[in-house]
Amino acid sequence: MTRAIPAALHHTCFLVRNLEETAQHLSDALGIGPWNIWTITPAESRVHGQVSPFSFRVALTTVGGGTFELIAPHSGRSVFEEHLDKHGEGFHHTCLVYPSLEAVREAKTELRRQGRELIQEGSAGDVFDFGYFLFPEIGSVVEVLYLDAAKLPPPEAVIVATSDPVGAE
Repeated sequence: MTRAIPAALHHTCFLVRNLEETAQHLSDALGIGPWNIWTITPAESRVHGQVSPFSFRVALTTVGGGTFELIAPHSGRSVFEEHLDKHGEGFHHTCLVYPSLEAVREAKTELRRQGRELIQEGSAGDVFDFGYFLFPEIGSVVEVLYLDAAKLPPPEAVIVATSDPVGAE
């Protein structure tokens, strides 16, 4: 079997409790943005192997060639809430994006074959499919993702800087 290869490092994610407030603070302090915000509700979802409907709010902004992601739990039980309860706000995962739905599903199958723990997954048909795997050797989670961004609805909200970055003259 040929191993599916990710197309790129897609984003670095931080979990927060107040998505809009955090995006606004980062935008004002660092001059990054705009932040596009969506509520994501996977059609199919599992947490620790059990069917468990959940939704989350996500804010994304591009910085140079990379993407910065903020996530806040919205409804249902998820690893996002578990992480916030145990560790508080902060870094959660990096994400590798795959070029096709088939490729990300192959990657998920291979990681499970390797004995990697799949702690959460979700999909919405041909729009997105993701899985969060524990990687103890780096003390973190790695997300594998397929996303057809052209099929996403417009953002629910957009946050931009309200002032010059802190310390700007």
